[in-house]
Amino acid sequence: MNLIDGLMKTSLTKNESELYIALSREGELTGYEAAKITGIPRANTYQALAALVDKGGAYVVEGDPARYIAVPVEEYCDNIMYQLKEVTDIIKKECPILRKPSEPYVTITGIKHIVNKMKNIINNAKERVYISMSEAEAPYVKSELENAVSRGIKVVAIISGNLEIEGAKLHTICKTPGQVRLIADSAYVLTGSIALSDTDSCLYSKNKPLVELIKDSLKNEIRLAMLKK
Repeated sequence: MNLIDGLMKTSLTKNESELYIALSREGELTGYEAAKITGIPRANTYQALAALVDKGGAYVVEGDPARYIAVPVEEYCDNIMYQLKEVTDIIKKECPILRKPSEPYVTITGIKHIVNKMKNIINNAKERVYISMSEAEAPYVKSELENAVSRGIKVVAIISGNLEIEGAKLHTICKTPGQVRLIADSAYVLTGSIALSDTDSCLYSKNKPLVELIKDSLKNEIRLAMLKK
């Protein structure tokens, strides 16, 4: 993802993103100057500058002609976070609760979504976390595991290699990269094989039989690690 892509994810259009970058680099610009620098047609430039002001990305410097200046990048990013916090608060408050709780098997696809789910499971754990992975996957959730330890959560990691997870109970075992199994509070399980790509797929569930099955598998890995030790 480049800078233009990142700015567009904050609700700016491509033209607005290019103008924000130009204003950040050059300082105060008139619409004519901004159009000349960016190569955006003048009519489109004035329209995009007005929209950029409305979206909180630029200020108007009064004068004749009017000039525009970028909102400092730190301030702009902070404002985006404030707005996002308001949006997420509304979603959490207004979104209906499932009437009939179920325990489905959910398929999570793509390494980014899988890692985010693993982080959420660990961060929301109340008592204990058991995880089995190789040293290739461990860095993705290492800080979350250490934070869980600092919150008083029991963390047991079955891992290959020499990676250290501060405060966790480690069991070293020879593991093939890509095999991940995670259980939190004996209630949530994520399991699957990943190759750190967008085509990766893992299964997530609160289904009790699956939780017990994966729990038994992790116990066997721990026994194997202790025997080898």
